[in-house]
Amino acid sequence: MVNELKEIYGSYSIPKEVYRLIQLEIDLQKEGLSLATIGLIPIDDYFYYYSITPPDLIPFASTGGNGIHFGFLTDFHEVLELKDAPIVCVSPTNDPPVRYVAKNFEEFMNLVVSVPYVEMLEQFCTVQDKDEMNEIIRENASDLSNVLQIERTLIFKRLQQTFNAKSVDVLDYLEQAKMERKKKVSIATLDGLGIIGSNSGRSFSFAKDRNVGEKEIERMQSFLYSANKEEKLAFVRDANYWYILTPDYDEAVMQLIVSLLQSLVLKDEAYRVLSKN
Repeated sequence: MVNELKEIYGSYSIPKEVYRLIQLEIDLQKEGLSLATIGLIPIDDYFYYYSITPPDLIPFASTGGNGIHFGFLTDFHEVLELKDAPIVCVSPTNDPPVRYVAKNFEEFMNLVVSVPYVEMLEQFCTVQDKDEMNEIIRENASDLSNVLQIERTLIFKRLQQTFNAKSVDVLDYLEQAKMERKKKVSIATLDGLGIIGSNSGRSFSFAKDRNVGEKEIERMQSFLYSANKEEKLAFVRDANYWYILTPDYDEAVMQLIVSLLQSLVLKDEAYRVLSKN
């Protein structure tokens, strides 16, 4: 398990919080329970990176449905320790597929214990008001058996004890966290995450038809030749969002991105792009 985790985390140390989450799952399974019951499955072995997964995201848990996963956003190695990294939810089949969730892991766990089912956080990132949120909660509760309700209650209690997590107002927190993130962004990106840095700059305008012919690649190369670091990183985010970076689809852009990341000494990120194959 440790070797598989090291492959996911690359040059970062694996946070003790991740080990605690994995250990909690092991302990619960001995009791006939599982974090899967609340939609928070620890990732402890090989992870299949989805095309839309940002290259600077390190996944640590999935919901078990529709490829939805949560991860530490390293902001291209600007974050020193992952316990301080923002938490992002990737929902490959939904629009938008990338959602900024929490400022750090500790606050993410507060959100987790504030909902009846963790996958709801993905929905709550886009709801308009508390009435809509409460309706989602009611619909979910109506389908639950008494046994499942009891199991969820037990599991959430163990989570609270393990991480000293406290309930928060979910919608208020999500709105505040997104506003604080926006203030730090120097260049906005298509995935809504933006680039954190000291320099502002331009964004590359991708072809609306998603053309990746020779002329378009040359136009990209020309842009990158004169771009500052923040502009290059914004290009990576936007290309990852705009194209499908695999050999079966937009391979020319994928190779350009890999070379760019390697030139910026972002080996972990380059590896993750290649792992989407």
